[in-house]
Amino acid sequence: MIELIIENLSVNIGNKKIIDSISTTFKTKELVLLLGRNGSGKSTFLKALAGLTKYSGKIFTSTNEKHYLVTGYIFQNPETQIIGSTVWEDVIFGLENIGLARDEIKKRAEKALKIVGLYKFKDLDPYVLSGGQKQKLAIASILSMEPYFLLLDEPTAMLDKHDRKIIKILIKELKKLNIGVILATHHSNFFFDIADRIIFLSNGKIVFDGKTNNYTELIGKLFSKEGDVFGFNLSH
Repeated sequence: MIELIIENLSVNIGNKKIIDSISTTFKTKELVLLLGRNGSGKSTFLKALAGLTKYSGKIFTSTNEKHYLVTGYIFQNPETQIIGSTVWEDVIFGLENIGLARDEIKKRAEKALKIVGLYKFKDLDPYVLSGGQKQKLAIASILSMEPYFLLLDEPTAMLDKHDRKIIKILIKELKKLNIGVILATHHSNFFFDIADRIIFLSNGKIVFDGKTNNYTELIGKLFSKEGDVFGFNLSH
């Protein structure tokens, strides 16, 4: 088991504090739902973990590897991550950029595409894929880099019901790999049954960090009379 450890993490954008002294730990083979209303800091938190934004505090791994080398960030819109003219070229782009040998590139790309179920589409133009398939391609491109932690920022926000189910099945399968998944989402009820843990953010702070196995107790603690959890409605 590998841990991603966060100590007193803060992020300021201009004069505004977006993330406020967060401390927590993530583990491989664990699926964590990152919840909170718009503006609570979910995306900024994930970007800090991926090394995509400046921060203060500490982010480190139990293996002493640089956190930004062992995390992979998936954007809400998968088209922002499409680079190649074919599915295959899209996956191998990052592998070529880090200078891997040709045989290793082929092995990793084949493995990643088979994991997400897109290998048979490897010669297609990525833009002919469905929304769910494009999200799978983005995930495959990151998986090929062999991260310890996959950071998913609202991966189902732009998908229809059918494609959301496809991505949920894939995320469930990813749990079986030696990888941790941190999933920011407003589709909370949709993912509760496969999650191990929930983190709620409010105004850049963690207001709840706990297991999902005691669902009744969780709801009792977090729900207000209006059914709103720190400004975030779990019926979404």
